[in-house]
Amino acid sequence: MRMGKRRVTLITAVWKRHDLTGLVLNRFRNIKAELADMINLELIAVGSEGDKSQQLCENHGFAYVEHDNMPLNRKYNAASRLAQESNPDAVYRIDSDDWITSDAITNSLTKIDEGHLAVGLLDLYFLDLASFRLGRWPGYGFFNNTKRMWAWRNRGKTVGVGRCFSRELMDELGWEIWDQEQELSKWLDTNCDERLKERGHKIKGFTMQQLQTFAMDIKGGGENITTQTFSNLRIKWVKDAKSELYQHFPKEEVDSLIQLSQSIN
Repeated sequence: MRMGKRRVTLITAVWKRHDLTGLVLNRFRNIKAELADMINLELIAVGSEGDKSQQLCENHGFAYVEHDNMPLNRKYNAASRLAQESNPDAVYRIDSDDWITSDAITNSLTKIDEGHLAVGLLDLYFLDLASFRLGRWPGYGFFNNTKRMWAWRNRGKTVGVGRCFSRELMDELGWEIWDQEQELSKWLDTNCDERLKERGHKIKGFTMQQLQTFAMDIKGGGENITTQTFSNLRIKWVKDAKSELYQHFPKEEVDSLIQLSQSIN
């Protein structure tokens, strides 16, 4: 283990939904500031809208790389490869519509220090931005989903929000978390899982409680979310979304999210 301050590189990808993306990049920048005494958190974003996405990312303290939006696996790999230049102990992959707390990063790194090559979450919260409903999805377990066979096949699978990869594993993957040969528009998490499986590895899953974090996928910042999106997942809706979020995130960040929710209605 390296002496001195640890180094983690966070990678994300941006595409449209600029208001929401700005709030998410701001969350990551605030995590960087929060962890500054313990961890040197490098921020990398890949975007596909030229100056518009470059300015948005650089204004929030991100190193920026441009790539075509499709195929998504190649777009994300552009950020993944760039991460090697910062010489990190681990790479943390998260989407630009996800909020986490800083504990997700510190505690994932602890698990990697304990010997896991990759770490992910088994459960997460969904926020429906338009209605401002917040609910916890317990993950891919058998009883958590109406599609039982699908859930059984995916049991133990980690969610896509916040996956942490050790330097050792990144070296083995040639710093490409996804298969570069394929052309994917979705199923990136599955592609990553299969890529690890071919090499005899699997992402070790922990619950939010085990990693002492709060992780949230924000739905509805531009894409169509129907009740169908949530109906196959057995989500436990929180009574008071605002007070729950105020417990985990700075007030001004939550207020900005509430304002964004009100502006899209």
